[in-house]
Amino acid sequence: MGDQHLLRVCAAGLGVVILAGCGGSSSKTTSAAGGSRTPLATSPATSRSATPASLAQLEKIVLGEADFPAAWTGTAHQANASDAAWRASFVRCLAVRDTYGDKASEAFSQDFALGDAVVVSSAISYRSQSDIDTDVAAIHGPKFAPCIDQLMKNQAAQSQPPGTPIVASFKITPGSGGGPPNVVGTGTGTIKTGVNGQQVVHYLSFTYIAGPLIEAEVDTTNVGAPVPASEARSLVAAVATRAAKG
Repeated sequence: MGDQHLLRVCAAGLGVVILAGCGGSSSKTTSAAGGSRTPLATSPATSRSATPASLAQLEKIVLGEADFPAAWTGTAHQANASDAAWRASFVRCLAVRDTYGDKASEAFSQDFALGDAVVVSSAISYRSQSDIDTDVAAIHGPKFAPCIDQLMKNQAAQSQPPGTPIVASFKITPGSGGGPPNVVGTGTGTIKTGVNGQQVVHYLSFTYIAGPLIEAEVDTTNVGAPVPASEARSLVAAVATRAAKG
């Protein structure tokens, strides 16, 4: 399958798995990756929000056509039949509390594309602040990047001819990184594939955002170079601003 298919698998499918799968087994333990819980800067506002965001509210948070220059085109997001399996694999790797069963609602943007670049976003509302804290602790924990490395490699293998050499690398940077204060972490990574002696590098980024009982994510992918940082920052700021309001 082609590069565009791999990019859409990584951006849309991996985003769903990461955001919704920051848990471990179905047991209700409170352990988190790294052995500690990381409270959000938005915790006071979140604790005052007794009602999780509805689907209609979440749909206003995710990216829309108005957030992109005219050259970008959107296609309807479609769930991947493999999402549940990928989520289960990610859950086993992280080995922390599963929060997905506590979600109240979730929304996905269209898959926006310009050439080889693909950008998608998603948002989930939860019933408890402890769900948010658990997921943020997982994102900040030592297992997160290695688990993403393995997940990206496994997903890429499903989109390439058998025997294709694949190298995946992922790094997570906790905190806002100078962006909106409710950005709780940013991940960057590459997937390198090779066919007939030629190497193709797929660049990915994942930005994790918190709001009142809300987790949101903006994911970008491109071939040969990252999506320009200025464009990515603008899209993240749009989602973060809306997520902060709930």
